[in-house]
Amino acid sequence: MDFLLDRLKFMKQLDLQKSIETFAVFDALMILIALFGAVLGLAGYFLGGVWIYITYLMFLGELMLVYGVFIAPHRLKTKVYREAIGSDPGVWVKIAFISDLHLNKKKSNAWVEKIASKLQMFKPDILLLGGDMVVHDAEDIAGCEPLKKVATTYGAYFILGNHDYQDDPARISAKLSDLGIHNLTNCSLTLNVQGKELRLSGLDDGFYGLPKLPLYRGDNKAAHITLIHEPDLIYDTKEGDTDMVLCGHAHGGQISLPILGALHVPSVFGRKAEGGKKIIKGIPAIISRGLGEVGVRARLFTPPEIVILELGI
Repeated sequence: MDFLLDRLKFMKQLDLQKSIETFAVFDALMILIALFGAVLGLAGYFLGGVWIYITYLMFLGELMLVYGVFIAPHRLKTKVYREAIGSDPGVWVKIAFISDLHLNKKKSNAWVEKIASKLQMFKPDILLLGGDMVVHDAEDIAGCEPLKKVATTYGAYFILGNHDYQDDPARISAKLSDLGIHNLTNCSLTLNVQGKELRLSGLDDGFYGLPKLPLYRGDNKAAHITLIHEPDLIYDTKEGDTDMVLCGHAHGGQISLPILGALHVPSVFGRKAEGGKKIIKGIPAIISRGLGEVGVRARLFTPPEIVILELGI
């Protein structure tokens, strides 16, 4: 817990509201960069010689800029995992996991409708929301209304992320509860899935909340899944505390380059927390690359994703 408490104190000293992205400024900056690149490219074309190659590079940069800002953030992907807890699973349950929607006034209702429709296609037994529903303003949680259309067999559950705490976390929790999505923050419950037990636990945010650690999986031998926002909370979790962790937060780095990978992953685990299935401190973890953006309102080679976990128990 020492690591977690030290980090919590540090984060609470920051005024994250000052770092909230200003969309008008960002859009203007992107336009200026694009115009500057176009001017340099034209100059290189007319100068000829080696400048022609510079023109080609500028043109490539322009394409990447346009793609990363206006196209990639809307290319919704689905990542499917099939994992068994134990050597002889008798029941398979389908869990849909989404994280980091980062709703804001620039995110259209059509985007959330698209996510909800994709979730419905998979007919999940359980829906889990891993936090960071908004960028900052709690009122933007109204944009998650389409999620109420997603039917499940055993319910939908949520926890909050660090961005959800920046304005009015109670309002965000209330809206999600109104949609029939249950608050799993620092709670555990046991589901009966076709005669087999599945235990779900959720932890509060590691920056602004008070996550209840260490995890307690109960006295029974039920399969145990833990929902957290930041992968860093695994730092204070021991092997055997849970069978699997589902988390988000890092957005897969949001900006990646071929071969090099993510330019920056906001986690103490570095690129190990970039995304996908990982084993961290002996604990299997599935890390979502999220659905939204913060800071730089762009994605590059890190598409927004829905995670579908087919879990054998």
